[in-house]
Amino acid sequence: MDGLGLAEVSLFLIGGLALVTLAGGLVAAFVVPARPAALVHARRMSTLRTTVAMFSGLVVFAAAVVVQILNPYLEGVPFLIGPLAATATGLTVFATLPPPTLDGAVRRRIANLEPRRFKNYSSPAQRRMFVALSGVTVAVVLGSGLTSKSAADGRSLCTSLFPADCVAGGPYLYPGWLFAAPALILIAVLLASMVIALRRIIRAPGAAWSELTDADTALRVAAVQLVLRIGSTPLVLTAGLFLGFAGLPLLNAEVLVTGLSSNGDGIAHLTGFIMVVISAPVLLYGLVLAFVSIIGATVLPRAASHSTQKATTS
Repeated sequence: MDGLGLAEVSLFLIGGLALVTLAGGLVAAFVVPARPAALVHARRMSTLRTTVAMFSGLVVFAAAVVVQILNPYLEGVPFLIGPLAATATGLTVFATLPPPTLDGAVRRRIANLEPRRFKNYSSPAQRRMFVALSGVTVAVVLGSGLTSKSAADGRSLCTSLFPADCVAGGPYLYPGWLFAAPALILIAVLLASMVIALRRIIRAPGAAWSELTDADTALRVAAVQLVLRIGSTPLVLTAGLFLGFAGLPLLNAEVLVTGLSSNGDGIAHLTGFIMVVISAPVLLYGLVLAFVSIIGATVLPRAASHSTQKATTS
């Protein structure tokens, strides 16, 4: 399958995800609505917020695919950074839209003498896991850039691990700075969008009634966990893709003109094999995270209204 065929398939899959997102939003908003009416309104507003955010991210991903179609010279860079850009956009839209209140149109609010903090709604294990994923991804991306060199056409598409001169249009494509530089920028944008979304969740007005305190806390905990999972997804996918792309030319070292000795080619081959093998479960983990994140974003409004309804009837 050529690049254009892959792009068309990607657009088809993105369109399918968009339809699933819209369908899931409609189901979450109108099927078996919560009672009373104020909870129905809060649930539908929450569903609208998450659906618009996810749909916005898919639009950005589709735009990245279109950019690749129109500019094949980019060597697939938009495909690689598309998930980062899409997730950052979705989280920014989520943070920008006003959060729904659990108690409808009631204007009364209660004051909290103790400021809410991120650590109050996330566990140490969750925070350590996200920091570890972020650090590993940045290290992998930086490593790919630092171990690269320019081809004859000036683009950073070759590995400096091979002493031989890099031939333009050669048989291997290394994820050098052509890939790493935009990825690092978008990782920074992603982290900034996550901070904004988390601050919006944590600092949103509390429930007006003390009976809803536990439900309000449970909703914030679930929302914070969802943002961490959504933010982790493109990081994991990026790390897996960079490992796989960087491993392929090393894996094929024995059949390429590398400038290494036969023993060096063997070591490079083994190193590439290990990197490609590691990238497979990393990518699988990223896809699982993506699936769980989509499900979590769809059911969060329903879970919120269920928790609130339970609190009001207890």
